[in-house]
Amino acid sequence: MTNRKRKERQEKPVSRKAVTPVYNQILVQPVHRGINDIGTWKSALRAADMGLRSKLYDLYEDILMDGTVTDAIGKRIEAITDCDINFTVNRKEVPRITELIDTVEFENQLKEIMWSLFWGISVDEYSFVNGFDFNSIPRKHIRPKEKLILRRQYDTDGISYSDDGMIIQWGEDNDLGLLLKVAPYVIYKRGGFGDWAQFVELFGMPQRIGKYNSMDEQSRRLLIQAFEEAGSAPYIVIPKESDVEQTTLSGSSNGALYNDFRNACNEEILITVLGQTMTTKDGASLSQSKVHLEVQEKKHRSDRRFVIRMLNKYLVPLLESRGYPVHGGKFSFVDKKDELTVSDLKTLSTMIPIPRSYGYEKYGIPEPKDGEEVFMGAPADTGNDDRPAKAVKPQVRNGTPVGTVENADERTLWERIKSFFVAAPHPGGAGIIRMSDTSPLDERLIAAVWNGELAGFSPELFRFFAEDFLKAVRTAFEEGPRNADVDVAYKLSDDLFRMAMEQNLFHFSAAKTLAEIQELNRLFRESGNFGEFHRRAKETTEVFNKTWQRTEYETAVLTAEGMSTYRKLRTRKKVYPFWEYLTVNDGRVREEHMKLHGVILPENDPRWNKIYPPNGWACRCLVTGRMKHQVKVDLEEMRRRVDGFLKTAEWKKAEAQGWGVNRCDSAQVFTADQMYIRKFPQQASSYLKDMTAERWNLPGVQAMKRDASGNIPVSGRSEQEVWETYAEDGRIVLTDYDGRKVIVEKKQFDSHTAGKGRDNRIRYWDAMLETLHAPDEVWLNDEIKHDLLDTYCLLKYYRDEALAVNYRIEGEKLVLKTWYVMQTRTPGNRKVNLKKEIWDKRRRGLLIKKRRSASSRPSEP
Repeated sequence: MTNRKRKERQEKPVSRKAVTPVYNQILVQPVHRGINDIGTWKSALRAADMGLRSKLYDLYEDILMDGTVTDAIGKRIEAITDCDINFTVNRKEVPRITELIDTVEFENQLKEIMWSLFWGISVDEYSFVNGFDFNSIPRKHIRPKEKLILRRQYDTDGISYSDDGMIIQWGEDNDLGLLLKVAPYVIYKRGGFGDWAQFVELFGMPQRIGKYNSMDEQSRRLLIQAFEEAGSAPYIVIPKESDVEQTTLSGSSNGALYNDFRNACNEEILITVLGQTMTTKDGASLSQSKVHLEVQEKKHRSDRRFVIRMLNKYLVPLLESRGYPVHGGKFSFVDKKDELTVSDLKTLSTMIPIPRSYGYEKYGIPEPKDGEEVFMGAPADTGNDDRPAKAVKPQVRNGTPVGTVENADERTLWERIKSFFVAAPHPGGAGIIRMSDTSPLDERLIAAVWNGELAGFSPELFRFFAEDFLKAVRTAFEEGPRNADVDVAYKLSDDLFRMAMEQNLFHFSAAKTLAEIQELNRLFRESGNFGEFHRRAKETTEVFNKTWQRTEYETAVLTAEGMSTYRKLRTRKKVYPFWEYLTVNDGRVREEHMKLHGVILPENDPRWNKIYPPNGWACRCLVTGRMKHQVKVDLEEMRRRVDGFLKTAEWKKAEAQGWGVNRCDSAQVFTADQMYIRKFPQQASSYLKDMTAERWNLPGVQAMKRDASGNIPVSGRSEQEVWETYAEDGRIVLTDYDGRKVIVEKKQFDSHTAGKGRDNRIRYWDAMLETLHAPDEVWLNDEIKHDLLDTYCLLKYYRDEALAVNYRIEGEKLVLKTWYVMQTRTPGNRKVNLKKEIWDKRRRGLLIKKRRSASSRPSEP
């Protein structure tokens, strides 16, 4: 009986229709942890090409132990899991799918889809016993081309999943993933670390050298015994008559070569995974970091499209087959709306009605109840910094508390909205922050942004940047070139070239100012309280105003020196028909620049247009002239050497950062691609159109005229007398306030002196000369050519009139374009109502020089 029951039990197995999940049939073996080298990688790749991926995936597991790799991959995966996803049918969300999206299993699903980009494939088996769930099939058990899942990783046959409706393969059959490209650099890096460790072991501790008399064997043994007992530091015991010399390769005595190799491997890893390096490693400037961030964002957008397409193509049909209400629907990422700034809310409130509840919800502030006292910060315009905030009892209208947004007092709508929203983001009650004029610039900027007083451009910050850069350039020109032989250098007085350089620095300083203020306002929007904002803003200003400014200052100095040398060498090219590229040749020289050290080429070789230094941030390389008899090198070999350098990854990276052009020939310290705002010089006027005299904190026109010393001088000479007095070789050459030569062409002179009455401006010739020599204000704006801030507008104020003089660089000349009186009286001596916008057109742009006036107000950021 017992045997029969046992037999019945044995003959009563689970029905074949109750299929066991494939995942439960797999026998997983541990990962092979061996020593991997390039040979291992190549061998695993050859096996993978034949369909056997086990060795390659064991290598991938080992590669993922590298911190740089996991961090870079983590950035791409987190960019997906951190985004909001919804599922809609006819533009309406499906509650059941929304609940599914909000599960841990769905987040793991997104990760698996992303991992298929790095491994090549992911295969998931689904179960709906207890809701949505899945198991990932170990990749070593997958044969994607045959659509087989192996029970053991080295089996030749397995379970087909080609027609299995509960299994989805993410990724292409032939794809081996990005980890294939990353693996060599991780292997190289580990080998380099091993060599570095050996270097540290050998040379990290000081060596001890003991010398003994070669005839005294007892002394030798005692010396060895003493060293052994004195510690583990290496030692050498030699006869006194011998000499030991230890040599190391140049540039590697401190192990820097190994660190450079490690950094190079890390950069290749980051470029392979993220397409750039600066979102993980430090960079030299914000302009670079923005370019790198744009590259990373492009990767993220591509990943989002990939994930959505995979979900809609494969997961939606599976969910529909399991009874989920997904027919006709699709997954999509939710576009995040731009955060509204306080300024945006102020403006919007004048155009559309904004519910009071929005302000409370946005900033997490509880709405006051009936009769509850509310906290009110001190009004911004009282000037009483020490007066504490007071509690007031709110008015009640129809049972609803009246806040500061509604018309509860006599203040303007703008003031009342500001009084509400300025306080809203500050739950700690920090309120308005007031700084004295003696406070550091960084603190004044931070306080101004926190108070909602600085949203666009800071004149004070612009002056800080511009004056620093101008000092760098002028110092370099005054001290003479550093990178030329003594017999090449001589005094350079090309004022026009220096003026073009300074104009470039004004543009760069303006773009950097706008970028920093924009960044501070972004931090303000993202911060929950003043403490958090102050900490993050302080870090940002430290980077902008110290770290990057130091690098950019050095680059400006070196560029100015290089420009000075370049123009001297060009004028002496008959004496020095060859130029030699030299580095400073110290321990700080970049490895890639050492590849050009000693290169000699003809002065007219087009390769100089790419490699002429500086060709990198804070590049200290030199160029010196060589006479024909001094050159005894193979020029073709030199050209091949440069051409090889121009094909390297280091050079491609430098070109992407705006280098690769001979700025010494273009008077550009910083190229358009290196501006903090892309293509800023071509669009500068649109960014600075609101920077009028009022924004620069200047007195009004009438105040400037009242402060003038006298009336405008009127010349009694005719146009013929003036031309004969000043003209030479068919044109007039004048001098401006900075000693620069300004050209007045005959055509321009005639057009300004041929009219009648006030239209004939010869009567203001003397006033024009005074304005050139001693202007009250100098503006860089777009009055002559729209969009380009390249017109110098000089203004001088007299008690009865105000004169404007405009000139700009055209070709190789500084050309006077016009001079005219700003009319405030008609010929009949009737006053004209001077429209503000007329003056704003002239007193607008970048203020690069001003006369100190008793009526001038103190500068503000």
